[in-house]
Amino acid sequence: MSTNQLTITFADGSTETVQTTLEDRLAFESALRKNRGWGKLEDNAMKMMPFLAWNAARRTGKTELSWAEFTSGDTAALSVEPPADEAEDADADLEVPGLGKDTPTEPSSTSPSSSRATTAARRGAGAAKPAHD
Repeated sequence: MSTNQLTITFADGSTETVQTTLEDRLAFESALRKNRGWGKLEDNAMKMMPFLAWNAARRTGKTELSWAEFTSGDTAALSVEPPADEAEDADADLEVPGLGKDTPTEPSSTSPSSSRATTAARRGAGAAKPAHD
């Protein structure tokens, strides 16, 4: 399993998994320079993954589509995503032990706001605070 793999779902429903490389990333950077209308790298988060997949697929002979054909019209790819097992692994990295559906939503008895609420309850609702001399 590689973190640089992407799965392309083509318009006909077929899929191809490609291995992206530094060559594909450099090609994306070159495309940004040639197509100034695309904007800066940080403005192209949505375009980068499909471009890397398309470039890797062309480089390895898995598609002959042009960039325009790959991204629009009847031949446009339906999706570009990490392979299913990698997507599951990425989600697992986001899990925090002890948090989830069983995590209590009530304030902890040791939280500062809970301590104030407990103190107020002990004094009685609306009771005056004791005066300090």
